[in-house]
Amino acid sequence: MAWVELLVLLFAVAAGAVVQGSVGFGFALVVVPVLTFVRPDVLPATVLLLTLPLSVTMAVRERRAVEVVGLVYLLAGRLVGAFVGAGLLLLVSEEYLSVLFGGFVLVAVLTSSLAPEVSLSNRTKVAGGVASGIMGTAAGIGGPPLALIFQSRSGPEIRATLAVAFVFGTTLSLLILALVGRLGPEHLLLALELLPVLLLGLWAASFMANLLTGRWLRPAILLFAAAAGLAAVLLGLTG
Repeated sequence: MAWVELLVLLFAVAAGAVVQGSVGFGFALVVVPVLTFVRPDVLPATVLLLTLPLSVTMAVRERRAVEVVGLVYLLAGRLVGAFVGAGLLLLVSEEYLSVLFGGFVLVAVLTSSLAPEVSLSNRTKVAGGVASGIMGTAAGIGGPPLALIFQSRSGPEIRATLAVAFVFGTTLSLLILALVGRLGPEHLLLALELLPVLLLGLWAASFMANLLTGRWLRPAILLFAAAAGLAAVLLGLTG
C-alpha cells in the first residue's frame, strides 16, 4: 500500500471512530468505501476486527439498557445470515468483489436513508438479524438493518442492544470467515496497525460530540458512502 493510500485509510479509520463514538453510527460507512479502493483484499475481515473494540466500548457504556429478549432473536437471525454472507464471498470471483462491497454500501445507504416505520415483532428482529449477518459478514456493514428495525426505541436501548448484538455478531462472523479461509494474519496485522488511530478517534469523540450533533452529519456520511459505493460498483464492472 502506497503511503498516500495508508494516510487516507488512517484518516478514514480515525474519522469513522470519531463519528461512531459521538453519534452511535457511521464507522463502517466511512471505512468500507475507502478500503474498497485502497485494499479490497482485506475486506470484510479487517473492518470486523476494528468494529469489535468500538462495539465493546459502547456495550459496556450502555449495558443497563440492553433488551435481552430482542437480543436473542437478533443473534438467531445473525447466525443464519452470517453463513449466507460467507457463501456470497465464496461465490463471487475476486475481480467482482468491489462490485459486491460497493453494492452492499449502496444497500446500507438506501436502508439508512429511507428508514420506513417497521413493526418491532420477533419475526422482524430475526429478519433484521439475518440481513445484518449477510451484510456484516460479506462486507463488514451490519448496522443499517438493525438500526432500521429499532428506530422507534429509546436512544440508550438502541445503542445498548445493537452494541451487544455487534459484539456477538461480529465475533460470529469472524469465526465463520476463519472457517472458510477469509480471515488470516494479514487482516489481524492491518487491524493492529490501525488500532491506535481507532482508539485516538474514540478518545477524540468525547470532546467532539457536541460538534457532530447537527443535522448535516448523517446526510454527509450517507452521500459520501453512496458516491464511493457507486464508484466501486462501476469500477468493478468496467475493470
